[in-house]
Amino acid sequence: QKVSGGHFYPSHFRIQPVATMGGDDASGEARTIADFDVSPPPRYLSKESGESEAARAAETSKSERDEAVAEALSTARDLFSSIAAAVSGEFRIPALEYKLLGKMNKVASEKYNHMADFTSGLAVFVESLREKEASLGPLASQIEGLEAQLDELEALVLQLDEYSKRLENRVKKYVFS
Repeated sequence: QKVSGGHFYPSHFRIQPVATMGGDDASGEARTIADFDVSPPPRYLSKESGESEAARAAETSKSERDEAVAEALSTARDLFSSIAAAVSGEFRIPALEYKLLGKMNKVASEKYNHMADFTSGLAVFVESLREKEASLGPLASQIEGLEAQLDELEALVLQLDEYSKRLENRVKKYVFS
């Protein structure tokens, strides 16, 4: 296959395969190696070479150039779609990581909200305990007063018990004497 001129290659270059692989492939056709011979531009060639190059360029028909351009466009489309797929693949992993990070942030936020609700509930509970403690303050002072009175009463009971023992001893002394 010979490609010269056209939209993608300057008219002074001629690109053609230089070798085929030895032996046939499974389809029975010879395969082309990816090495190409690129002829130098005409300004570096002698007059004879330049004339032969001009004759070859004239032989190339417009349809061959159109086919070459169409093939180049098809290859370029394939290349760009492959690059797009590769770039899309490269951005897919970070996108998934950011999506996972977003979900983790949402779960953490929900847990923090739950903890905040629980903490505010504890604050309300502590405040109610403080109010109850404040309302129990006068009762505690009354209890302390009752304890003091009980101590005094206990001391009186002990004195009364001693007095009753002495009295009993006197009565026993007069009754049994």
